Amino acid sequence: MKFLSAALLAVLLTLTFSSSSFAQSAPYATNEAKFINVDYTLPYPGSILPDNPLYLLKAIRDNLYNLFIFDPVAKANYDLLMANKRLQYADKLIDKKEYQLSLTTLGKSGNYFDEAIQLAANTKSQGKDVSDLLNNLYLASQKHQQVIYEMSLKTTGDIKYQLELAQVRAKSFQDTVSVVRSR
Repeated sequence: MKFLSAALLAVLLTLTFSSSSFAQSAPYATNEAKFINVDYTLPYPGSILPDNPLYLLKAIRDNLYNLFIFDPVAKANYDLLMANKRLQYADKLIDKKEYQLSLTTLGKSGNYFDEAIQLAANTKSQGKDVSDLLNNLYLASQKHQQVIYEMSLKTTGDIKYQLELAQVRAKSFQDTVSVVRSR
């Protein structure tokens, strides 16, 4: 009976506070639970995570594949894919309480994301149409903010603080993409 009462209370609180959280235009106004659910599907990360000894082989394969991509738009899309996968890895590592490895992996995700934005900006400055790529980057940056926020809810202390910083970095990616789109 206590469980049923607690569940009912949780549903009522969710419904009460959700109406105000979905009314904002930005995904995050603060680091509170005020965010929209971004309609962007992240790729399946696979079952081999960075804490697995076989992960090294997966990373080598990904890096080799990246060496043979010569089209800047394709390379930016691949970097975005790697950023999204690293985000998924980091989230799964948080669930496994592998906090430091999760933060390292999240940092790599941000590095891939940054590289994708730089490639898109350089390609656009050469006069090529990258509007679809920029739209994907924009949505992905919002999704990254959402997932990182959800990760921070699972932690406390310094790890939570580091995740909040990562969320700010993801917001800066969104801002950068907005600037590149407007040029």
